[in-house]
Order: sequence, then C-alpha cells, then structure tokens
Amino acid sequence: MNQLKKLGAIGGAVALVLCWPLAVGQIGENVITDAINHVDNDAVAAEIISYDRGYLSSQVQTRYSIVDESLKAQFIADGLPTEFIVNSDVSHGLASLTALSTLQDVDFPLSVETTTQLNGNTDYVVNLASWHHQTQGEDSVTISTSPASISGSVTVLGQLSYVVDLPSVELDFATGEKITIADVDGNGEGKQEKGFWLGKQSISLGEFSIRGVDGSQAFSMNKSEYQFSSDLNKEQGRLNSNHIVTMESLLTPEGAINDFQLDFSLGDVDSQSFEQLVALYQESPVLTETEIQKAIPYIETLFAKGFYLSMNKMALKVGEGDFESKWKVSVPEGTDNIAQNPAKILPSLTGKLNTYFSNQIVADYPFIKQGVDEAIIMEMISQTNEGYEINADLKDGNLVFASGQEIPVAALLLPMVFQQ
Repeated sequence: MNQLKKLGAIGGAVALVLCWPLAVGQIGENVITDAINHVDNDAVAAEIISYDRGYLSSQVQTRYSIVDESLKAQFIADGLPTEFIVNSDVSHGLASLTALSTLQDVDFPLSVETTTQLNGNTDYVVNLASWHHQTQGEDSVTISTSPASISGSVTVLGQLSYVVDLPSVELDFATGEKITIADVDGNGEGKQEKGFWLGKQSISLGEFSIRGVDGSQAFSMNKSEYQFSSDLNKEQGRLNSNHIVTMESLLTPEGAINDFQLDFSLGDVDSQSFEQLVALYQESPVLTETEIQKAIPYIETLFAKGFYLSMNKMALKVGEGDFESKWKVSVPEGTDNIAQNPAKILPSLTGKLNTYFSNQIVADYPFIKQGVDEAIIMEMISQTNEGYEINADLKDGNLVFASGQEIPVAALLLPMVFQQ
C-alpha cells in the first residue's frame, strides 16, 4: 500500500510538472491581457488582435493606435504611422514569462525584452538600433540616432524604475541648421500617483548644441544635469519636491555662463488641493472662466494650510565674476480668504534673502555699477573686500535690510507688472 501511495505521489508530481507550462500560459495570458487594458487611455488605444497560446510558448499580436487628435496630426505631418502592430514571442517558464516584442511593417528598429513574474511584476529592456529617418514636406528633418536603450522594472502596484542610455541624436534640417544631442543618461525610481510623481529622477546631458546655416555654433550647453525628487507625507497630507539643475557651460550669442547651479524646493503643499488643481490643468491647459472658478476653492485651501518656496542656491560664473543667491518665502498656515481679499497675501509672507556678487561682475558690466551705487546709498547693499552682499528679511509686506532700511515688496513688484 505504501508503495502505491509513493507511486501515486510521484505520478501526481509528474502530472503537475507536465501541466505547469499550460498553467503558466493561462496565468500569463491573464497578466498580459490585464496589462494591455491598463495601457488603453485617452492618447493611445490598445487591443489584443490574437493570442495563440501553446504548451511552452505563445504568440501574441497587439495593436496600438494613437487617438489623441493633435498627436495623431503631428505623426501624419511627419510621415509616421499612427497605428502600430506588435508581435510578441512569449516563453513559459516555471515562475515567469519572457517575451521578445518587435514592430510589424514599420521601419523603426525597436525591440522590447520583458520578463514578467506570475504576480505581474515585470523587468524590461527596450533597445533601439541605429535609426535614420527623414520627415516629409518642405521643412523636412533628418533624424539619426546611435543604438540606445531603456531598462528597468514595473510592479503591479505602479512602482517604476528606469535607466536611459542614449549616446547621440542628430537632427539635420532642410534649411541647413543642425541640432546635436550627445551622452544622455538618466535614471528614476518612484510612482505616478494622483497626477504627480513620487520618487527620484535624474537625467544628464553631455552636449546640446545648435549650429546655424553657415555651420557656426549658435547655442551650446555642456555637461548639464537635472535632478528631481518628491515625497508625500500621507499622515499630514503634505507634498514636498526638490529640483536641482547644474550646468558646466552655456554659450549663447549674448555671452557665456559657467558653473551654473540651481537648487529649488516647493514644500508643505496640501496634497489634496494640489491634486485637484493638477487634474483641472490636465483636463484643460488653457483655463476658462468656469474652470478658474472651480480652481479658486483649492487655491484658497493651499494658502490657508500654508506652504513655502525656497531657492536653496542659485549660482553662476560670468567671465571671472561670481554670483550667488538664496531665498525662502513662506505662506503661514491660516492665510485664508485670499479670493475675497488678495491684498492680504503680501503682508502675511515671511522669508529671507541673501545675495552676493563679486567685484569682477560690477567691473565687467558697467551698467550694474550705477544701480549698486544707488543701493549702497539707500543702505540696501553692503560692500565687502570680495564684492557686494544683500541681506534682508521679509516681514509685514516689507523687505527689511541688515541696515534696518525697509522697502515695501509691492513697490518692487509694481514696475514688473507695468512693464508687462
């Protein structure tokens, strides 16, 4: 009897192993079908044309169509297809599916390799081989790329990670101008939630240059990087974000800037109000009077709960001269009813300002000298051995300088308003 039980157990195990690829295939079809349904949105429509499920592998064909009218019109104008058919060869593993997907009847050397666990979590690698394409029309553009890739993972909970590698892109215009983009590297990890990204992202650019018809360099940006991070305190309902931009050099017809740094934060923002405002903007980027009225209650809540804007650092070098500034402006909690009384915003603000610029900048740009001399007389600027400094606090609608001199913020803003 024991021997029969052992034989039965062995037979059951063998049957399970033999049936397992079929089970994986069935589970895999459900996972892929669910993923396609999630791709379908206002911009792109997705559908499964056929799903031929086999024992150890499956053949899947899907269709992706651009339905956003403005995006569709742009693709048509550039001579690009607005519908793509993707063929996928899917292999059934013990606990995952691997797939190689390619475009059908499209001159675009793109392939996607994915490994999907049975719970839906997916690792992916998107490869683009060298590509050469010329758009149609009089103002045609020739696009050339070197081999590029994007890799990462995505979970069923919406967590996404990616790494971008794009060595070079060139755009040659029929008019003779050329744009060169080189050494693009990027990475990110986080989740898109309620209209905004929570997590970290970074992208660096080795070179971005524009050459004119005569081949001369009209614009050049070298070794630049953008970093973004955000987090949400769910208990307090507060959103924080930070943006950092660095650039080794920027050359324009107006001159050159070197060692540029910008570090900016937006913090303690009420997440629910911000979410509603983002949703309104996404529905209609150009707000009508009706939509403005819808936005007012959320704006009022933002101010009532308080938030802050902070320029943690902005620095650059012009020639041999240095400039650096930092400031922080806070809207205190309790700043309410601003729609009925906007004039109460400025007096409620608090903050600090610190700015430094070197003697060399004043020497190189004589038009600054007159303003500096006037500010020194008004005790708004103090002079040091290395240059000039501005230190001020924001209180009761006034900038209060280190000397005790006070200037109403409204008086500084009015010229800018009338200038526009």
